[in-house]
Amino acid sequence: MLHQVPRIDITQCSPDQLVALLAEHSCVLLENHGVDVNLREAMLNSWDEFFALPRSEKEQVEWPGDGPWYGWQPVSEKGPKGDLMERFELRLDVDKRLSDNQNWGDTFTKWPVAPVDFRQNWEKMYFRMREFAGFVMGKIAAGLGRDDWDADNWTDNQFSNLVATHYYAQPANPNRGQWRAHPHTDIGALTLLWGDSAPGGLEVAINGGKDWVPVQIPEDCWLLQAGDLLNLWSGNTIPANPHRVANPPREQAIHARRSIIFFHYPDPSVVITPPNGDQSKAVLTADHIQFRQDEDMVKANAV
Repeated sequence: MLHQVPRIDITQCSPDQLVALLAEHSCVLLENHGVDVNLREAMLNSWDEFFALPRSEKEQVEWPGDGPWYGWQPVSEKGPKGDLMERFELRLDVDKRLSDNQNWGDTFTKWPVAPVDFRQNWEKMYFRMREFAGFVMGKIAAGLGRDDWDADNWTDNQFSNLVATHYYAQPANPNRGQWRAHPHTDIGALTLLWGDSAPGGLEVAINGGKDWVPVQIPEDCWLLQAGDLLNLWSGNTIPANPHRVANPPREQAIHARRSIIFFHYPDPSVVITPPNGDQSKAVLTADHIQFRQDEDMVKANAV
């Protein structure tokens, strides 16, 4: 069965309604989001061309192996349980932010040479999604009554990553315990997800994590998922959304899958505290990101 994730018009719902839905479901389908489908398709087309390039060309823009992820990442090669995908990640550093987006984009060091429209399409999507995530975050802050929030550091100075994921076709059986994306919750505050309808898709945990059910994202929606930092910042009012990407049935394993993911965090210098101000539970955003990345590498290399 398909899990019936609630669907809302993000421009019309109240902050209280949005928080109530996230508190109950941890994920919500957003319609009337204003992200142009033509912009999405242009990004997808340039991404398809990039992933089809020889490995030697993609290696020129590979993540160097330290610090927050960015650039091309052959995730499946991280270890025997590495997720069966490759991805490209655009991350613009907040401390290098310039008033002109073009110049800010110049600070990213892993732009591919080909295809020629890759940077243009990715930048347009990145800046549109930053704007959208800031709008959504503002509604959530209002719904939680977090009048103490530093709006600039969650919106204009947000630390955000735009990711395109290519989940491989699987002509051979995966290793035992290996997934397209292993069960997890996301590191940050918000995740905005679009995925195609290829077999082997998103599944979310319901009934207190007891049951995993598939979720189909409608063509005209983005899925909003709560992450670990939002769970902490809300004082556990909003749970982080457990999810995974399943392997396709063997009879449909020739099909690859694509998704676009926008990960939203506050400025890395922000200390996340629950509403009651309990400093024993406070975490520095930058430290949390690095800890979770390191944890992910350990899981990928587990035997």
